Amino acid sequence: MRVVCSTVLFFLASCATDLAKWNMANAYLSPRARKLPRAELEEIVALVSQKWGNAVVGVGKSCDDPPNVMHVVAQYFEDVVMVFDLKKEGGHWRITNSGEGTSFISSLWYSC
Repeated sequence: MRVVCSTVLFFLASCATDLAKWNMANAYLSPRARKLPRAELEEIVALVSQKWGNAVVGVGKSCDDPPNVMHVVAQYFEDVVMVFDLKKEGGHWRITNSGEGTSFISSLWYSC
């Protein structure tokens, strides 16, 4: 039984890692998100990939957001997206809120 559980955990961990890599390669990064160090972007995308388990559409922020805030838009339904609000505290990013949003509103974060 332990071998089966270990195998399943390894498989799930590798799937989350693969999804995070795919999301990093394919998600849109806003101009401000592109200014973050690569390690911070990877941390943000990995957090959302592990939490949500679906494709990340984009990473960005409102033009008036403070520097320690980012938003991640993830795939949900055709006209509805899942939005994750993240905040950097103590040198690490954490998800502070999440919920459904519209692709129209979330596209505003892509311009800054």
